[in-house]
Amino acid sequence: MTDDATIVRACAKVNLLLRVGPKREDGYHELVTLIARISLADVLLISDAAETTVDCPAIPSGDTLVTRAIRLLCETAGHRAGFHVHIDKRIPVGAGLGGGSADAAAALRFANDLLPRPLIDSELHRLAALIGSDVPALLHDEATVARGRGDRVEVLGQLPAGWLALAHPGRPLATRDVYQRYRPEARPLPGAIALPQTLEEMAALIENDLAVPAEALEPGCRGLREQFTELGAMAACVSGSGSVVFGLFRTEQEATAAAAKVRDAPWTATAAVGTHPGE
Repeated sequence: MTDDATIVRACAKVNLLLRVGPKREDGYHELVTLIARISLADVLLISDAAETTVDCPAIPSGDTLVTRAIRLLCETAGHRAGFHVHIDKRIPVGAGLGGGSADAAAALRFANDLLPRPLIDSELHRLAALIGSDVPALLHDEATVARGRGDRVEVLGQLPAGWLALAHPGRPLATRDVYQRYRPEARPLPGAIALPQTLEEMAALIENDLAVPAEALEPGCRGLREQFTELGAMAACVSGSGSVVFGLFRTEQEATAAAAKVRDAPWTATAAVGTHPGE
C-alpha cells in the first residue's frame, strides 16, 4: 500500500422499509425498499496499482464484490492498470447491513474518481447494477428508494437525526435461504414513498416482509426485536434479510444503554442515522 492511498468509509445500511413482491422471470423478486445509510462503516484504502488486488484480513476466502467492481470499472473505462484495495471490516458479514455491497459501491465510486477519464454517473450506476442488487443505492450517501431488483434508484435526501442500537444473534443468514422461505402476500407494493420528516414518521414506516422468514430461520432475531421494544425503541426490526436487528432511539444515550442491556447478542453496536449536528 502506498502512502498516497485514498481512505474511504463504506457506510452500512438498514432497510427502514422492505416490501417484497412475487418472483420475476429473471429469478429476482420485485421489491420496494427505503434504504438509510448509518455511521457504522468499513474502512477502505484505495491506491493505484499495476493490476487489481484486494485484501481483507477478516474474510480469509477473499472479497469478491470489490474485486469484481474494480475489474469491471477498469475494463469499461479502458484503464490498463488497476487498483489495490485494503478492507478493514467493521460491518458483520451476513448481517443484512449491506457490508459487502457498501464496500463495492465505495470502491467503484472512489476508484472511478482516480481514473484519468472517470465514467459518467449513469454508466457507474449501470456497472453497480451488474455487481449486486444493493450496490446502485449504496452509491449514494442520502436515503434512497430502490425498486425492481434494486436497480431503479430514487434519491430522497437526508433523514431526521436518530440513533440505532444494533444486535447480532451470532449466526449469519444467507439471503438465498431467507428468500426461499418467504411467501409473498396478496397486496400491492407501495407507490410513492415520501421522505420522513420526523423520527415519529420514520418509526411508523419501519416494516420488513423478510422479517418473518428471517425470524423463523433464526429465532434469536425475534428475541432481539422484542428486547429492543421492551427497552424503549420507537421501532425495532430485522434489517434486510438479517440477521442483525436494529432498534430506533431518539438519543445516543438511549441507544447505547439498549445495546448494553440486550441479552443473547455476541455483537452489539450503536450507529447514527440521518443528519446530525457537526456532520
